[in-house]
Amino acid sequence: MNYYNFESFEITPLIEQYHGKRLEDLFENHYHIITNKMGEFAELFWEEKDIPNNINLFKTQKKLLYNLKTVHYIGDYIEEKLKQRGIKTLTDLKFNLNFSSSANQVLNLIKHKDYKTLTKNRYINELDVSFCFKIQDFLFLDIETLGIIDSPVIMVGIGFFENDKFKIHILFTRELEEEIAIYEHLRTKIFPRFKCFITYNGKSFDIPYLANRFLYFFDENPMISIDDQPYEKRNTKFHHIDLYHHCRRLFKGRFNNYTLTNMEENLLNWTRENTLPSNLVGLCYRKYKENPKRYIGLIKEIVEHNYYDIYSMPLILKILLKDF
Repeated sequence: MNYYNFESFEITPLIEQYHGKRLEDLFENHYHIITNKMGEFAELFWEEKDIPNNINLFKTQKKLLYNLKTVHYIGDYIEEKLKQRGIKTLTDLKFNLNFSSSANQVLNLIKHKDYKTLTKNRYINELDVSFCFKIQDFLFLDIETLGIIDSPVIMVGIGFFENDKFKIHILFTRELEEEIAIYEHLRTKIFPRFKCFITYNGKSFDIPYLANRFLYFFDENPMISIDDQPYEKRNTKFHHIDLYHHCRRLFKGRFNNYTLTNMEENLLNWTRENTLPSNLVGLCYRKYKENPKRYIGLIKEIVEHNYYDIYSMPLILKILLKDF
C-alpha cells in the first residue's frame, strides 16, 4: 500500500487563507444542494463561455471513407495498390468486383451511424466514429476517490454542452454517507441524457471504479445492458472515447509522458493554476474530515483539480479531431 504526504505540496497557505470558510462561501453563486430519495449531496456548477462548441465531428466520417482497410481482405499492400489505380475511397470500391459487397456493407453502417458494429472492425477505433454523435451526446467524466481500491468516491466531475455552452458540474460528498445519493443522481438524472462518455484514462480507472460502486450500493450497473453479466462487463450502453489512449497513439514518441496535465501544457499551451497532485486527493479529504474549518482550503484544491480535469477534455478532443 502506498502512503502519501504533503512534502511535495505546501498546504500552509491554504490553511491560513481559507481557515473558517465554508464551501458555499468559497464558491458563492456556484453551489447548491441536491436531494433525492437516497439522500443529498453538494453540487458546484459553472457555465463556460470560452470553450468552443464547434468541434468538427464530421471529419471522422471523411477519414473513415478513405480507410480502405476497413473492407475484408484489404491490408496495407492491397490498399496501396488500389490507390495507385485511383481507387481512393470506399465509394470507389463499390464498383470493384472483388470488394463491392464488403465495401457496401461498411458504407451502409456509416450511413446508418451504426457505431457499435463499426467499432468491431479492427481498423476502426472509438474516435473514428465521432460523426455518429452530436456534441450534446457527450458526457465528459472524471472522479476523485480516497485513493484505496474500492474506497468511496468523494467527487464526480461531469461536463456537457447545452444551449451552445459547456457546463461543468461537480458532485461532492460532504459526508461519505452522501456517496449513494450521487449514484442515484447519475443513474436517474444524468446518464439517460447522454450516449457517449469522454474520459482521460477512464477505461482503466473511472468507469470500472464507478461500475464497482454502483454494484456495491444497488446490485446493478446502469452502464451495461440488461443481458450483460454485471461483474464481467463495465460499460456496454455508452460509447466511450478515452482521450488518453488517443493522445498516446496520435502523438507517439513526442512527449515524455501523457498525463492530462502534460497534455494541457503541450497541446493547449497552458499550465494549471491548481497544482494539487492526484495522489494527494484522498489525504486532503481525510484532513478535511478531521477538522473541516481548518482544512476547507484543501477541499477547494480538490474541487479546482477536478474542475480543470473536466475543463481541458473538450479542448483536447478538438485538438485530436483537428489532426483528422
